[in-house]
Amino acid sequence: MKKLLFTLMFVGILGQTIAQQTVHVYGQIDQHAASDIIFLIVGENGLPIEIAADGSFSANRGIHQFPSYFYLSKLKGKKLERQTPNIWFESNSVKISLNLADKSFETAHLMPYQQTSEKLESLGKKELIKYIMENPNQIPSLYFAERYKESIPLADLEMFYQNIQEGYKSHTYGKRIENYLSAKQRAPLKKGQKIEDFHLPDKEGNQVAIIGMSDKPKLISLFSSGCAYSVLSIDLLEKFSEMNDNNMDIITIWEDGSEDIWLNSNTSRKEKITWYNLWDAYGFTSAYFNRNLWPTFYVVNENGEMIDTFRGYSKKTLKRLEKLAE
Repeated sequence: MKKLLFTLMFVGILGQTIAQQTVHVYGQIDQHAASDIIFLIVGENGLPIEIAADGSFSANRGIHQFPSYFYLSKLKGKKLERQTPNIWFESNSVKISLNLADKSFETAHLMPYQQTSEKLESLGKKELIKYIMENPNQIPSLYFAERYKESIPLADLEMFYQNIQEGYKSHTYGKRIENYLSAKQRAPLKKGQKIEDFHLPDKEGNQVAIIGMSDKPKLISLFSSGCAYSVLSIDLLEKFSEMNDNNMDIITIWEDGSEDIWLNSNTSRKEKITWYNLWDAYGFTSAYFNRNLWPTFYVVNENGEMIDTFRGYSKKTLKRLEKLAE
């Protein structure tokens, strides 16, 4: 009996991300204590910032599309507590002054829809969805429609998408809504059901057929570069690959917000990947496979039927991989 003889090590991973564009966020944070840990979140990327004794700070963050947004959060216990709403921008340099005592902030060159975005953040979900359905051609509406897409009936979301102007459909949020709708138009994927084929790009830009690549069984893993357990799971798949004897296709699909995050973060571990390494830019796979946790693993037989699924970076995952390697 073949066994995967390796140890799970839970350690923190911090990957340096190189994005397509860089934004410089700087300014002043007043009424802060020396022990305060403040995070700057730009789009999908967040890291703590260094605050000088006089309250000034300066940080560069990567983004992949303008317009984008940022916000500041304070670490409270094990949770991040928002100190600002989403602040939208479309320049590569943004200045902000924040008072932690009352969460008041000032910044120059606010986008015309900043007030709308803050209004939407303050609404309950029902009122928010009503607004975005009636006002599809606004960046905040696209953002919140994508964020709450699973709470919107499919027929309503399809109507929302049809009413989006072409220029907005090309935005990241429009693309994610389009891919979500495309995935949900397929029959819900259940154990024992055949997977309808789809294509995703590899590092060379080649479109790879997920099911049609071969007639072998497959182990498909859904990962995110921002999930430490996903990155750690590369080691599990590396050992599994060594014991697999090429009997199964191993496919890792990264659900990252940009190609650069996929290719250039956590490179010391990702360079171990010798199997299929693909990128899902707009969340199609998650929507189709009903993924609700990273990492998630799907076992597919030679007929293209999904026959098993397991989640997480744990001893249970280790045992499932051991069984597959027998």
